Amino acid sequence: MYDLTENQFVLARDMVVTSDFQTVVVGFLCTSDKAKDFKDGTWVNISGKITKGYYHGDIPIIEIDNIKTVDKPEDSNVYPPDDFYLPTSSLVYNNP
Repeated sequence: MYDLTENQFVLARDMVVTSDFQTVVVGFLCTSDKAKDFKDGTWVNISGKITKGYYHGDIPIIEIDNIKTVDKPEDSNVYPPDDFYLPTSSLVYNNP
């Protein structure tokens, strides 16, 4: 993304949101001094802490303590947690 620093990246997955397998991208903004060592599309396993950060507003950011490359899983999609899932892309926010 054009406005991320060299130590930032988005850790994301495609989440299936409909019965015909339409997906949306879900994820977290992460910070790591090793971010530039990984190419786009690399599968990683991380550990770290979730902190309050800023990216066009206040958001949770994962400050990574440990990161390593892993193999792509057989099913690379994730699924909503339950029947009460509400896609945030359908919500309208008012920024004061």
